[in-house]
Amino acid sequence: MAIDVFSYLEELGRERYRAVILHAAPFIGRKLTEFCQKVCHSLQGKYINLLDFFLQSQSLSAAIDRFSPEKLQDLIIEQSNHQSLIVIDQMDFLIDTWRKSERQNFYRFVANQWDGYKEGMKARLIFCLQTSSEIAQLSLTDSQGRSRILQLSDFQDLL
Repeated sequence: MAIDVFSYLEELGRERYRAVILHAAPFIGRKLTEFCQKVCHSLQGKYINLLDFFLQSQSLSAAIDRFSPEKLQDLIIEQSNHQSLIVIDQMDFLIDTWRKSERQNFYRFVANQWDGYKEGMKARLIFCLQTSSEIAQLSLTDSQGRSRILQLSDFQDLL
């Protein structure tokens, strides 16, 4: 049964850990982007195309090979000021620059470091990624045992 994204995000807002990974196959990446933009618009969230964000900043572009998961966390905290929802899209280029240990640090951040009990981490986060075997093997759950690793096809279509 397809999940209503708005109900899901409302429930996510009551959780301590409010970050999820939403993934889709590369050939439907545009659909994922459109879906997330509609969700952001409907909930007055903040949509960040990370690739564009890097392309628009000469300092970020120059530091891409040194941009760690910790720096990403700092960037997201900075961007989350007064936001209830943030969608980070088009970030596969960054993950592809990270070593396995750095990717594990990122997944740990998604799992339990984006802590709604901490000041500056109250927003719900959606990380949009391309499906990979690494992501498919992740197991992150909420307090009810529901997965926080979701495929675009898990959600009802937004018209």
